[in-house]
Amino acid sequence: MAIGHFDGGSTEVPGGVTGPVDRVLIVGAGIAGLTAASALTHAGVDCVAFEARDRLGGRLHTIDLAGWPVDMGGSWIHMPGGNPLTTFAHQVGIARRSGDPLPELVAYDCVDGRRLSADEWSASIELQYEAFPEAQSQLLERLGPEASMADAIETFLDDSELSSSELRRARQALQAVIEAEAADSCREQSLRWMWNELEFEGSYFGDLPSGGYTSLITAMASGVDVRLGVEVCEVAYSATGVAVRDTTGSVETASDAIVTVPLGVLKRGSPQFSPELPLERTKSIGRLGFGTFVKVAIAFDRPFWREAGAPHVVLFPPEADEPAIWVLGQDAFGGGPILVALVFHSSTHRVLDSTPTAAANWLLGMLGQAFGKRCPTPTAVAVSSWASDPLTGGSYSHIPPGASAGDADLLGEPIGGRLLFAGEHTQSARLVYADGAMCSGIREPKRLLATSNVRLGPN
Repeated sequence: MAIGHFDGGSTEVPGGVTGPVDRVLIVGAGIAGLTAASALTHAGVDCVAFEARDRLGGRLHTIDLAGWPVDMGGSWIHMPGGNPLTTFAHQVGIARRSGDPLPELVAYDCVDGRRLSADEWSASIELQYEAFPEAQSQLLERLGPEASMADAIETFLDDSELSSSELRRARQALQAVIEAEAADSCREQSLRWMWNELEFEGSYFGDLPSGGYTSLITAMASGVDVRLGVEVCEVAYSATGVAVRDTTGSVETASDAIVTVPLGVLKRGSPQFSPELPLERTKSIGRLGFGTFVKVAIAFDRPFWREAGAPHVVLFPPEADEPAIWVLGQDAFGGGPILVALVFHSSTHRVLDSTPTAAANWLLGMLGQAFGKRCPTPTAVAVSSWASDPLTGGSYSHIPPGASAGDADLLGEPIGGRLLFAGEHTQSARLVYADGAMCSGIREPKRLLATSNVRLGPN
């Protein structure tokens, strides 16, 4: 497997580091922390990553469900053309395949009790992915910079000539699109900062790495010094260096530290910083959003949904104020007989407040209605729980009304010349995305090494 050079999308050499770099401590071993550790290790810098979990990857987490790999966190390499994750996967020999469900997607309306026609569903897709995004600038002009996406949806639909059923489905479909991006309610996502990220080329859904994201995580972690089961509770920093203390009281010192914990953890005040973070930094942490998105993975003996002519299905639930639910057949992507339901923020209470079996039964009740017969008994069920996980505190970041892209960019700036930060929340160019986290993990070694690019790959 080859070693490649990466610049994170820019040849600019970021500044802000003071003093010589002789040892670096990295807090967190998700894709951002592992990328930084790989780059520094290749450069010959002594570094160690501390990870509170007993595994690598953070919110990129592939589980074994009935013998098949299933990603319970990030799964797609979105817009794979020119994406650094694609480049890295190619470099280390990890195959990818298309993960686009749209060509085989059907839709079922639980209120009207019928499957939508091909023309109806095509019109809905056009509304979700073309007409509504194209109306953003006009809606922003009408509603102002502090408007939410909920305001935008209602204004957009007020101008439509849809029937009552079409209007309900359009609202549920658009709610799902926004909540998928924001991992929060449409009221908590800014219209001004929606679709603000840099876009690569190719399908939005993009590619799925063979074997799940664990294959990329394992490759990035090769040869890197990672200490699992070590939870950092305090990071002290000064002009002369840093000291990191874990929950056992053990202390490690170095010249510099890179903190890569999720925004949800920072919002809870963990780890403790000494001295405290600057006020503007804590305000940005408070302004940015970090919401909830849940996956329910259900394994079966066979892909019975194929028999019903529904490789993937969007369910319009009975509750008009809840978003559409996307249910994807993993067999279409080279996986096993597994359905993965994407349950967006406003419906997550239905699965987070219940057992995995109850969550599966809730979904299978609607699927049975859609397929016209009772669904088989599952062989296994898994439900993601990022919101209740103390090491994440939610799913991923978004920009609410009252916040801005500048808040995320500020979180990527060093403090005191020795304390650095990385993660998807520390840059606005690819907020939310795994490739954004990876690029932040490239940015900080560039800063420390005063170089325009770094080397990544198995050490």
